[in-house]
Amino acid sequence: MANKIYYSKTGLIGGAGTDLDSIDGSGLVDGDFAFVAAAGILYVYKLDDDSGAAESSPAIIAPDANAGNKRWLLQQAVMEVAGVNNLKPVVNAAVNKLDIFTKSGGAVPDATNIISVAIPDGNGYTFRSRAAAYLSGTSQFIMADAANYWSKGSLDAEIKTAYVYAIWDAAGGIVWALGGYSGFTRVPASTTETDDDFFLLEAGSTYTKAVTEYCVCVGKIRYQYDTADTPDHTIQATVLDAPQVIWNPKSDYGYSKNFATTFTQGSNISEASRIAIVVKQSGKYSISAIVLSSSDTTGVTARLYIRTGSATYASATQLTFSNMVRTDVGISSVAGPSKQKYLNAGDTIHLGISIIGTTNMSIIGDDGGWGPGVTQLTFMRVD
Repeated sequence: MANKIYYSKTGLIGGAGTDLDSIDGSGLVDGDFAFVAAAGILYVYKLDDDSGAAESSPAIIAPDANAGNKRWLLQQAVMEVAGVNNLKPVVNAAVNKLDIFTKSGGAVPDATNIISVAIPDGNGYTFRSRAAAYLSGTSQFIMADAANYWSKGSLDAEIKTAYVYAIWDAAGGIVWALGGYSGFTRVPASTTETDDDFFLLEAGSTYTKAVTEYCVCVGKIRYQYDTADTPDHTIQATVLDAPQVIWNPKSDYGYSKNFATTFTQGSNISEASRIAIVVKQSGKYSISAIVLSSSDTTGVTARLYIRTGSATYASATQLTFSNMVRTDVGISSVAGPSKQKYLNAGDTIHLGISIIGTTNMSIIGDDGGWGPGVTQLTFMRVD
């Protein structure tokens, strides 16, 4: 058996004497190792003398001379050390824009300054890279005016959170996307910007979203959206609200949905779904609700139901039930206890409400003068 040789280089490709691809293939034998320290990342390679795979730096590198089927293959141990390397999100001079730069080069990735990300593939994680523009993407997000992304609202001075994702396209490259919540591992296909699973693609990208493809969260930003500002969106750039590099954080998916418009009826209000939410991530959820009602008579019973599963209320499974009987005229509130339930992506959570009485009963919404959220359904992923 031939002796194995350990090579040391400071570059990956380019043909310079310091690059890995400059080593003449005629002198390489199966099982040789190479260590490349480039842009603050240590890459470990092993030579496969019958690979013949197409070169795709940094995962697969072919010698420039006498390559044959010999290829340097990046070892997965690097992936386990760091989930994302050489990424630096930077707020642009135009504050509604975020640039995805390399930490080493201070600009968009290129063949010398490469961003590497461990992305799931259904059987674990595979080390992927972005070394140039891909599918016409500019490595920049542009948050458009008048776009209420993820329905997070436009309350003045309220700071909101969004997440940078790396998508592995089946054609063989990383696409950047901006999502409203962490925890997605497959690419949601929504094209509606107000949806809670909408992915805003990097500017110029021709990528077509596909739920069969995988993604992982690699960064976090904070932004303010106010239509009185110019531009409407201001990505925060300072201190704790500045862009952060993270990798695969725990899901923060969940929110509250309010009953917007007061509903009044002269007699019994029959049980029906009054608020419905379709969950976009599979997982374990904590679910609760509160209902504010009013009546012009005594002995009125307000009932709250939480059902999950089917989009059809009557076919959904009851999770909890609460009621409140009033002995006088006026306002009453009933709260449902927090319950936990495993749900699949696409399942519906319903807040069902009924009021039993004889005269002028109301389910009070945000417009009822008692403030927002007096009738509300809340859910949060907890696993």
